[in-house]
This record gives sequence, C-alpha cells and structure tokens, in this order.
Amino acid sequence: MPAGAIFISFDAVAVSGITVEALKLAKHLLQKGISSHLDLGYEIKVDKGNFKKPYDHERNIYRDVFNLVRIEDIDTVPYYNVDFIEYSHNILIAQKAQVSREEQQHLLKAIGESAQALSLRIVELWEQLDIRHVIVENATLPENIIYTQALYLAIEHYGNRHGLGRFVIWRDHDLMWSSEKTVMKYGPEPYPHAIKPVPSPHITYVTLNEHLKDKLEHWCDHQVQIEVRKNTYDFSGQGRYRNIKESLDIRDSDLLIARTTRIIPQKRLDRDIHLLQRLNQRLAEDGIRRRVYLALAGDPEEHPGYYTQLNRLARELEVEAYIKFVGALPHDYMSSDKETITIEDLYHSCDLVSFLTSWGYDSYGNPVGEAISSQRCYIASHYEYYHEVYGQHGFEAPIMAISEEHDGLPDENFIAEVYRLLNDETLRTQIARRNFSIGQRVLSNTLMDMLDLSFSGGTMRDTVFVSVVLPLYNESNRIDVVLDSLFTQQTHDNLITHASYELIIVDNNSTDDSVAKINAFKQRNPSLDIHVIQEHIQGVSSARKRGMDYASLRSKERDIRLGLNNRHYIASADADCTVDPYWLHALIEKMITDNGDLGTCNYYYNEAHFRQRPNLYNEIQKTLRCREMSFSLFGGFPDGKGFAVERRLYDLVGGIEIFYQLDKGRFVEHLSDDWDFGIRVIAWGGKPVYAHESRIEINSRRVDTILDEVITGNAYGQDGIIIMKDVRPEVEVQAPTLRDTTPAQSQQAWEYSIKDYVPKNIVLPALLNPHILLEDQAVRAFFGESVADRLYRRIHEIKQQSRVIDFKPIHAYKTPSYRLYFEFREEIFSALRRAVGEDIGYPPPLPACFDRVQPEDFERFVYYFAEDRESGEAHNYFANGGVF
Repeated sequence: MPAGAIFISFDAVAVSGITVEALKLAKHLLQKGISSHLDLGYEIKVDKGNFKKPYDHERNIYRDVFNLVRIEDIDTVPYYNVDFIEYSHNILIAQKAQVSREEQQHLLKAIGESAQALSLRIVELWEQLDIRHVIVENATLPENIIYTQALYLAIEHYGNRHGLGRFVIWRDHDLMWSSEKTVMKYGPEPYPHAIKPVPSPHITYVTLNEHLKDKLEHWCDHQVQIEVRKNTYDFSGQGRYRNIKESLDIRDSDLLIARTTRIIPQKRLDRDIHLLQRLNQRLAEDGIRRRVYLALAGDPEEHPGYYTQLNRLARELEVEAYIKFVGALPHDYMSSDKETITIEDLYHSCDLVSFLTSWGYDSYGNPVGEAISSQRCYIASHYEYYHEVYGQHGFEAPIMAISEEHDGLPDENFIAEVYRLLNDETLRTQIARRNFSIGQRVLSNTLMDMLDLSFSGGTMRDTVFVSVVLPLYNESNRIDVVLDSLFTQQTHDNLITHASYELIIVDNNSTDDSVAKINAFKQRNPSLDIHVIQEHIQGVSSARKRGMDYASLRSKERDIRLGLNNRHYIASADADCTVDPYWLHALIEKMITDNGDLGTCNYYYNEAHFRQRPNLYNEIQKTLRCREMSFSLFGGFPDGKGFAVERRLYDLVGGIEIFYQLDKGRFVEHLSDDWDFGIRVIAWGGKPVYAHESRIEINSRRVDTILDEVITGNAYGQDGIIIMKDVRPEVEVQAPTLRDTTPAQSQQAWEYSIKDYVPKNIVLPALLNPHILLEDQAVRAFFGESVADRLYRRIHEIKQQSRVIDFKPIHAYKTPSYRLYFEFREEIFSALRRAVGEDIGYPPPLPACFDRVQPEDFERFVYYFAEDRESGEAHNYFANGGVF
C-alpha cells in the first residue's frame, strides 16, 4: 500500500462544509499519487447520535476519493463509551454538575488512562495505512477530551518514531466560542479542562479567520502560532452543469433562489420563507407574472421538528407552492449516479444564492464562496464573521443587517434591495463577474502548500546525496543569477552532477515574481531537480528549518525505499549571494575526505564593488583574514550563506532550532539559528571542517545600505535583539550610500567587528571542546602553551562556578565567552598579531564602566557586566550579532 494521508473529522456527520473542504484537499492529494483515508469521527463526537454508527451510504458518497476507516474494537478501550464521555463532559466542560475534588481527580486519571490506550490504537491504524500526512478537521472542540488527548499522544509518538516533520495540519472551523454559543453548548469560558493546542514540531495549526486565530492563540497563552487559511473554491469554470428548473416544475421565466444548508434552527431558513413571501407579493403588486421560487437543499431528517415548523410557516404565509425541498445534494466531485442533482446544478440553475444565517452560528459561510465561484449573485446576513471573510474584500451583495441583539426577520429595506437585484438581470451579471474576479484572488489558496509534498519532482532520485536548501523572500532582481550559479556547479571525478544534488527553495511569503521566475527556470532546466515549498511563518530561520527538515525526511524515505543507510548532506545557501563554480564540490569533498559532520565555506566580497571605498574594504579584509585563520584552525561555525551538515547529525541535535526573543512587546525569531545550530552539532561531538576552496560571494548590499549601523555596531539590532533588516537598495529609507568610511569610522567599524569576532571564533571553539587546548598542537601553538593551559583551567573554573554541564542549550555560551574574552584579551590579540598580521592591532578599549574597577576586582565585575540581562550593555559592546 502506498504511503497515504488520513483525515479525521471531529464534525461526525457524513456531509458538511468541513468534510467538503477535506474532500477538496483529498482530490489534490490524489493528483499527487497520495491515497486519502477518512475517519468521519463517529466515535469522537457523541452529540450527533452517531457514536459507533457503522458506515453505510457514506462509502458510496466518498468511494472515488476517500477510503473510509475507523479504529477497530474501540469499545475495548477502558472508559471509552458514551456514558463516561458524556459524564466527563458534563463535569469538566459544561460544568452542569459538581463533584468533589477527589472525584474529579479520579475522573482525570481515568481519562488519562483511556487516552493512553486509545493513542496506541490510533498509531496502530496509522502504521497499517503507512500514514505520512494527518489532517484533523474541526479539531479544538471539547466534547471528547479523551480522544483529543489521545490524538496528541499519537501524533508525538508516530512523528518521533518515523522522524517526520510537520506532518499534521490541525484545522479548526468553528471552536467552542463560535459554535452554537447562544445555547452555551460548551459551558462558560475559559473551558479549564478542554485540551488546548500544544506546541509540537509535528503540527501546523490552522483556522479560518484572524479573529479566531487571535482568540485561539490567546486561549493557548500564545504557546502556539496559528495560521489563517480560508476555505477554497474552484474558479476553473471547467464544470458542465444542467438546468434543473424543469425537473422542479419551475418555468424558465421564473426566478429561483437557492439555499444550500443544513435544515436546523441555527441556519434561520425561516428568513428565506418570509423573504419569499414578500418578493412574490411585490411581483404581484407590480403586475409582473413571473414568480420567485426557493430551493432548500438539506436533509429534512436531521431536525424533523424544525422541518415541520418550516412547512407550517410556508402554509401560513401561503408560499408552500413556491418552496422546493430538494434534499441533501452532493457536490459534483462526489460520487453519485449520473441522474443525481448536484449542488453545482442548483447553482447553475438559480438566479441568486441565499445565506441568511443567524448572527453567531457560522464562522465562515461556504455557500457564499460557492456562489461567487459559480458566478452567481448572493445575499447574506451580516453574521459575525461576514465582514472578515467576505465583506472586507469588496464583494457586492445585499446584506441583511443583524446583530447579536437584533437577529430577527428581513426588513423592508433589505427586501427592496433584493427585489431590485432579482429584476435586473444585467446588474446581476455585472456583479457576479466582479465578485468572481475578486474571488479568484482571495478565495483560491489551499492547504496543499502546508504539507511536506514536492510539487515538482516526485520522490528523491536514487543517486541524489546532497540537498541544497535556499530560503527565499522577494529576490526577483537577484534570483536568476543565484539560480544560475547553483545550476552550473562544476566538479572533478563526477562527484557533483545534476543527478547527485537537488535544489530545495523555500518561499517565505514572497509577494514579487520570484517564484514565477524559479518555475520558469526549472522548466528550462529539467536536468536538475528543483523543488519549491512554502513556509508561512515569516523569518529566514523558519524557512531554513522547513527546507532542511524537508530534505532530511525525503532522504530518509528514499533510504527506506532502497533498503540503504547512506550519508546524505544538507547544504544551506542564500538567495542574495552567488556561489563559485566549485562551491558544492569543494565543500562536500572536504567533508567526505576529512569525515566531517559540519562543513563551512570561504566568503569574500567582490573587490570591484569597493574601488571607491578602500578604507571600508581594508577593514572588511582584516576581518575575513582573521576568519580564514580561525576556521582553518578550529573548523568554524556555519553561516546561512553557505554550510553543510550530514543528515544523521542534523537529526541527532533536533535540526534547526527556532528561538524567539521579544522586540517591542512582540515575539520575533532570533536570527542566529545557523550559528546556534553549529554550536549544538559541535557540542554533540560533530566534527567541523573548513573548505577553503568552497567560496561564496557575499552581496555587498549588506554594507552598502546600512553603513551607519555597521560603523556603530548595531547592524543587526541592539540590546541583544537580533533582527533582520531589509537591505535591498531600492528601499527608500535605506538607499545605498556607496560612500567610504573616514579613518575614525574605519577604526570604529573594525573595533566592533573584531569584538564580535573574537568571542565567537577564538574563545567559543575552546569553550565547547576544552580538550583541544591540551591535545591539538596547532591550537597550542596559536595560543602559546602556557596561555592554552591557563585558558583550559579557567574554562573549567567557570563551568564549576556556573554549575553548567555543557553549552548545548541555545545562548548558554554567551556569558562565559564574554568573560574569557575580557580576561584573555591581551593574550588573544597577541596570538592574532602573530598569526594574521601586525595590523590586527590591540584590544579595543574596555567599556567605560571598568574605569573605576580595581585590578583585584576585575574578574568579578567582568562577570556582572557579561551576565547583565537588563541593560543590554554587553551585547551592545560586542556588536549585536556581527558586522561583516
């Protein structure tokens, strides 16, 4: 059985807007050769009366797209039965009954035992189906906290067992605060025992609009980030539908309003019946012979009492003859007999689509989107989320004014507006076309780009052993040159060919035509596998992680398929830097020859770009000469512009870690992910190697457009907040100066650069692996034997004083690195002058706060300075993350 996807619906009904959305995604997966399974959730949600209901007609509905599955023998899971689930819900969620603290603890313990047992059953099913993608629909509903808890346990267990990345999309359509809230179905907020979304490396959380996103993130104490993804509609216009007016005994000259919805009180179909009566009265008053009909598509058996109530209302208003209950209709992409009427047939035949729902019931409103994509006008109530989902985008329609307090029947102004629209076919056509055009732009996005799928290359070639990851954000002006440099890689002995490496481009929400240029490049150059995937969390760190996780997962799946366990290298490149012809060959060859786990590259600036700026270029070259020396000596640390890691070490340390910092009261990504990743690899025993011949040209715009920030040491932020700045020359506020530095500015820029460089590149390698100070003769020769011995002892003293076991945790190295810099700065600069040149000079002046510190107190106050988290002085002194 091929690897597949499983959809789990918390909605627990055979056909709803939620399963329709799942069906759309499953159709796309089928085109990619991925089979989809659906658990309709009958054993999840108890309020529908379907608990443990066997599948019957449901198989026929979904036979061409979904294989319907469920957890077998679920009744053997302890406590997992309707009575216990309802009892626990009434106690813990709805709070309809009170029990003692001891009884509540017993209840929670039983729920935990049941969830643990159920999670094993879930994993067993996924193993049988070889699941690689899980899509959980309408997931954060609290009726069945046993299943929710079990699902989270299963995801972590299965994801870790198979080394999967974000293989789960957890999608919420209506949560407890937006679903039937007027009857307090889920009790009062804040739902203390409901299972909140949890941080997980395997789950991407999705909801339908910004309001629900904000509420959900707040409810989760902002421990998880929620993505917004709209429901999607087909704007291809390729369907062929029939006119069903005749089969409904409606004359072609008469008008038809379609209402496709569940026949339940919350949908307020009584509004449509009252509207129908008034419209026909107006036609009669104006002497117009045609009439308006209403087709209601929904299951009359879902709420028999309400169905009876609607028929009674129709008789009272004398419009019974104009109402057609057509039953629950399938969409055209569902399996059905050829003669079966579909929703698309109804939309094709109608003149208007209605969605006069209640204020607080629907968070989305699929019929509106379906009307727009079918080029039909619609009418709607101004329900709670209408403006965010549709109204704000400029869609045109008569909208019935309602509110939470005033949620009644259509007024005469609304009826008049609908009447005018129905009697003006030209206007309807114009509005439908304008709405369709807007809909193509705002209602066509899908969930497909959130899955770990390759849109352009299928499975990994058997011969590929290098994946090059390229994060991308709005690089239209540069991308062709960068792609060309990656495509035209040269090699010796056929080590690096288009059959042995691939390119993974991670689009990080680009708004220009970068991706279009990449796709065009790919079409012109089919010999190299180029994959374009997306990462919607903004930031180069998340984009790099997404691409590297993707490369690791696919290479492992390839090895499993081939029954091998080969070395696979994952390389990072940068979308604004070009690589030399032998960049990849030299890097991988060095890692293979020296059995390296982490490979770093050689960087340079194009001298031609600095001909009018000799002072600035001289300071840059001094920094790069120091870097060349230390990387040759210690192996160096990775920079996102170019490095490579062996896949097993990548997985061992947990991959790229996304670390967050606060900037102006907002959590933002810390942008030292590449550096901190290298620290973890080396601290875990990985071997770093430096490939001198693997060269990358750094884009000079990094110093062209923020030269003042470079000179003052805050090019990447201040007070320890490391931020990415837009350094594109076309940005007006950072227009390129292309001016040289004065001698004083040159000295200041150099001092910040060397202060940033020394703790990271001289002190840190020894801090992570102190044994090299005793065992590596080249390292001892650089420092001098007596200094190497003193430095070794001091590192262990600091470890003991700090009670630090190791420096694997992110940024645990900062304080000790700063302390060792201050304590050994004279000796280190002496070593640099010997190794690099006398122009390296002497240590920059100490911070002014040390002027009054006595020599005997120096080490103590160095500790206070380096450890201070509140002032940010240490970070500002050491240049906040890099200069050149």
